Amino acid sequence: MPMISFTFDDFPRSALTVGGRMLADHGWRGTYYGAMGLMGRTTSAGPMFTRVDLNDLLTTGHELACHTFDHTSCLSVSTGKFIDGCADNRRKAATMLNGYHLRNLSFPHGHVTLAAKLSLRSAYDTCRSVEWGVNSDPVDLGFLRANPIYSRLAIGTLKQLIHANSRAKGWLILYTHDVAINPSPYGCTPEYFEEVLRCAFESGANVLTIREAASRYDLCTLAAREETNC
Repeated sequence: MPMISFTFDDFPRSALTVGGRMLADHGWRGTYYGAMGLMGRTTSAGPMFTRVDLNDLLTTGHELACHTFDHTSCLSVSTGKFIDGCADNRRKAATMLNGYHLRNLSFPHGHVTLAAKLSLRSAYDTCRSVEWGVNSDPVDLGFLRANPIYSRLAIGTLKQLIHANSRAKGWLILYTHDVAINPSPYGCTPEYFEEVLRCAFESGANVLTIREAASRYDLCTLAAREETNC
């Protein structure tokens, strides 16, 4: 059975208050990659999530995942500092949310190094990139492919990917940032988002969070996958 996961990077408030509500209207949930250091701030994607939003997200059944503490590119710091930033984010989330564990990561800006990937393989179930494509067996859980939902891009490409995912019985991961009437270059309008949701529904795919979808694989650890190709 094909799977689709809807994900949101940085976690602008509109991703939950608009995008999350639209997902819930279909009976679906999403994965929100949050950087705790951005909480309460405003960026080019609009106002970021608040402490109350975190409660609402978990109450609604969405997944909170990791995006480092300060939204740091692994190309701008040493591998050690990048790993520390990930750990800081996990600790902050656990402290605020009664031990909630951030089990999945999205690399900020889509920047990935081999050293960071290998160092994080025991800390997360999955790590997500921004490399286009469908995840088909064998799936590299340390470098999941994902595809943007941006209003500035032709929606036909996304529809083709959704159909290709159905044929391949793969795992299609989609991501955006804000969902707003006047979105940032890295977001989409509600109308655009709804059209993608409708296409996903018509495809017959199971719409799951990253955590739910990853659990459907015969999970070897990331280390074992790379060492034994299990």
